[in-house]
Amino acid sequence: MRQWRIAAIVYAIQLGLALTLGMQVYEVLEASIGRSLEINKLLSHYDHTVLTDFLKVHGASITPLVGQLRWLLLVWLIFSVFIDAGLLYCAARPEQASGRFFWQGGAVYFFPFLKIGLFFLALALVWTALIWIPTAVLLEPSLEYFSTEQYPVWLVLLLMVVWLLGLAVLFVWSVASRLQHLSTGMSVAGSLADGWRVFRSRKAHLLGLLTGFVALQMLLVVLYFTLEGYSGMTSVPLIPVFFAVQQAFVFFRIQIRQMMYAAIAETTKGRRPPLPV
Repeated sequence: MRQWRIAAIVYAIQLGLALTLGMQVYEVLEASIGRSLEINKLLSHYDHTVLTDFLKVHGASITPLVGQLRWLLLVWLIFSVFIDAGLLYCAARPEQASGRFFWQGGAVYFFPFLKIGLFFLALALVWTALIWIPTAVLLEPSLEYFSTEQYPVWLVLLLMVVWLLGLAVLFVWSVASRLQHLSTGMSVAGSLADGWRVFRSRKAHLLGLLTGFVALQMLLVVLYFTLEGYSGMTSVPLIPVFFAVQQAFVFFRIQIRQMMYAAIAETTKGRRPPLPV
């Protein structure tokens, strides 16, 4: 909680990125459906018919926005590497954490962390392909050999658990590797190798930490949707109220990420040299 100013910086960066597309979406919606009475139907509940009719009539104005998403994702990849570098830099040295420290860490370690991030992104894509491409190819033909559809459903659920577990391992390994680079300043390849050794030596603790923080995230999501289910943005006064709740939710999620980074740094501290002064 002492690093709330750093979380505020990350929140401001994310908000700025979201506004670049959000303002364009707002202008399109205002010009096309902003004065339509049909939009009132969306205040009380989801209405598939209204959205379908909107896409049929105004789909041409939405298509350019969808095309911009790929560029926004590229920009977000770059900013996310910078943000993670700053957050990890502060998590590894909490006694010196400050706004200036965050910007310094993001700038100094951006390129090494970009290489590490691209490496793990490639591993995640390979892992995803290994799990889901054979599943997509074999699932439909296999339905003929099962007496009930329950078996394919349970198989898919089991594969989902295996896939998520693999992604969790990659995530913790990536954090450990970046912490190794922060501590030793060794090459990217050396940091990856040492990060894997650190992960193997503390895998139960690290995966347990990750599970706890994921559970906390899910608890927040359930809490928010419970509040939204009881009331939601069903009137003009409630719109700013729930907007504020949403932003508080986003801000606390950033703090949870920093809590997780700090916990992993503390857990692996005994397995790596102290950070240089």
